[in-house]
Amino acid sequence: MAKAEKAAVTKGRKTKNLLNYPRAGVSGWTRFLPSLRILVVGGLSVIILGCIAFAIGYATTEVPEPNLEATGQTSTIYYADGKTPIGHYKIEDRKSVDIGEISEPMQKAAIAAEDTSFYENRGISLKGLSRAVVGVATNQYAGGGSTITQQYVKNFYLTNEHSLDRKVKEMFIALKIDQQQSKDEILANYLNTIYLGRRSYGVEVASQNYFGKSAKDLDLSESALLAAMIQRPGAADPAEDPGAYEDRFKYVIKSMVDEGFITQQQADQVQMPEVKPPSKEDSLSGQKGYMWEYVRKEAMAKLGIDESQLDRGGYNIVTTFDDKRMKDAEAAIKELPKNQPKGLQAGLVSIDPKTGGIEAFYGGKNYLDQAFNASTQGHAQAGSTFKPFALVAGFENGVRLSDRYPGSPTTLNNDGTPWQVSNFGGSSYGPVTLLKATQSSINTAYAALNVQVGPDKTVDVAQRAGLSPNCTKEQMASGDTGECTIDLTPNAANVLGTPSVKVVDMATAYSTFASNGIRRETHSIESISKDGEEVYKADTKGKRVFDKAVAAETTYALRQVVNGGSGSYAQALGRPAAGKTGTSTSNKSAWFSGYTPQLATSVVLYREVDGKSVPIGAYGGRSEVTGGSFPIQVWTAYMKDALKGEKVEQFPERGQLPEVKKPVNTNAPPAPKPKPKDDNDDDSRKKAPVEEPTKKPEDNKDKDKEKDADKTADGTDSADGKENEGSKDATGSNDGTGDSKDGNDTGSDKGNDGGGGSTGGGSSTGGGSSKGGGSGGGPGGGTNAPVAPGG
Repeated sequence: MAKAEKAAVTKGRKTKNLLNYPRAGVSGWTRFLPSLRILVVGGLSVIILGCIAFAIGYATTEVPEPNLEATGQTSTIYYADGKTPIGHYKIEDRKSVDIGEISEPMQKAAIAAEDTSFYENRGISLKGLSRAVVGVATNQYAGGGSTITQQYVKNFYLTNEHSLDRKVKEMFIALKIDQQQSKDEILANYLNTIYLGRRSYGVEVASQNYFGKSAKDLDLSESALLAAMIQRPGAADPAEDPGAYEDRFKYVIKSMVDEGFITQQQADQVQMPEVKPPSKEDSLSGQKGYMWEYVRKEAMAKLGIDESQLDRGGYNIVTTFDDKRMKDAEAAIKELPKNQPKGLQAGLVSIDPKTGGIEAFYGGKNYLDQAFNASTQGHAQAGSTFKPFALVAGFENGVRLSDRYPGSPTTLNNDGTPWQVSNFGGSSYGPVTLLKATQSSINTAYAALNVQVGPDKTVDVAQRAGLSPNCTKEQMASGDTGECTIDLTPNAANVLGTPSVKVVDMATAYSTFASNGIRRETHSIESISKDGEEVYKADTKGKRVFDKAVAAETTYALRQVVNGGSGSYAQALGRPAAGKTGTSTSNKSAWFSGYTPQLATSVVLYREVDGKSVPIGAYGGRSEVTGGSFPIQVWTAYMKDALKGEKVEQFPERGQLPEVKKPVNTNAPPAPKPKPKDDNDDDSRKKAPVEEPTKKPEDNKDKDKEKDADKTADGTDSADGKENEGSKDATGSNDGTGDSKDGNDTGSDKGNDGGGGSTGGGSSTGGGSSKGGGSGGGPGGGTNAPVAPGG
């Protein structure tokens, strides 16, 4: 029994728990000290658990989508040369480049400043991570200690939040990124995401903003300064306080020596670089803002994106705007007389008819003062610049330039409704050919033409040529008229210029004439690229909307306006040109739209006060402004500069017009009496006569008729019996002005206002004097060369 008890006691003493804690066989307080076994097992357990937790964390942490701010890149718009910038679309200024586009000194400086073990570490620094964990835990985290990879992860995928959770995620993502990307890719991405002050994100933008050069051209001192700014980019602007970064600059240089990137001799020669002063916030001043806004809307429409996508998209947009011609347009407008009446607006749009690209426009004096673009958003009554649309409609329906129409005040038969139409000042020309009516812009003749072919056909021609469709009631009520033409209705009076048209639309229409009948979409963007790949290219092929012969005949007729009509001043261009003047009733607008084979340009002056159209009134020494005065002067000055050095091109030859049944002209004048036949003259072999604009007036009375006839006055009865506004181009009194005698719509565009003679009104070569009281060839009477309108 005693033996059994002894064995039991012995067995109890030898029995130990798994960890032998407290330690068996040890007495006193020391039995509570952990044994070596506990330390080993515990240490291994912590390591194993840590590894398991790390593995779980690594496996469950996905590389997230890049944050929106980091991926956003500045979109840049350029002039037509593809090199000169106009402006930027951006939330923040950012542009990414490949590692090959970053100079080697910049790469080395960033490594020396931020992570000397970059090429050796696996994306994280345990030392820096431990310091960060302690700092976050004690709420004393001051940043720093992160590798370049970790900083890239924070900038590109995460945020600047100071939390343990963000730091842990940063670690796992950095490890994965180090496995997925090469060191060069990581370094490039890092340098593309860092903030360097002046709203500059990425080294490329910073290089441009501070040194005016690309990142690939940064030298040692410039690179060291940018690297020194990485930690505290907003501490100061180095141009204003270079001393703020001097200590850090020296640290970077020393670190580059320590890492063997440069020699001590090189370091001794390095000095703080010269930095550009900060640019003023005037990037949208003058005409740049108008281009910026117009291109912005077009880019979003063509790419099908919104503003945010454009601002962050990193697009390179090459426009059609020619830098020189933009300056030429602005210079021509600035030559207008000073002391302009309140609310006077000037518009100019110039289009390349071979492509449809806008070469130049004038939106206003300064976008920062007036964002409203007078050339692309404003409307002005067309006046006689609308008549060529009826002319084309006539050609398409069998009418010829030799056809005759009433040239004196008359009452027309408009589908059974009497319609009284007068010419300016009640002038009477007698029966005239359509060529003469075009040259002198005779209202009565064109009104009869419009009744003959149908005003709906005139509207159709206007829209095919380039005018926007008629504004709907909803558009008029909302004021959203940017994409439509006001009052473009099939009313017989539309031929007298009652519709209100945007300058860009009128320029488009005349560009279609200049391209001999091919309508090309008017555009301001030539191409758009992203990440080196073209994503959009403008379609410049166009579509034929008018028969070649019809277009050539139209140009021939409009050339006579310049050669001896209301547009005689444009002869000063010194090359073939065609065009049409136009002045609205009450002198609310004055136009000249014209073209050469290379360039189509429309110029307008109009006035708006408190959102309402009002007469321009007395201006520049004239009692009223007409299309043959300041608009044609601006047009000629611009075109001379824009086409300087360009080859002189000829218009296409006239051809055979379409043979179609001609509508009955219910308002045709009596046929002229036949001349006695000369036996020696075989008329049967001759073509139908075409009246050339070379005949001189037989007496002063005829000259008076020609005097500035391109006008229509207030109070004209429209074709539907309603009071209507129309066109009144040129002037009628000695000072170049005049009022309608009977208050009826008058009008035609005659040439004394432009300084040139015309059929029945002076020399066919332009500039001839007019003794009938008109402005003649300009100051001091008439000369053989076209000069500015006289006063």
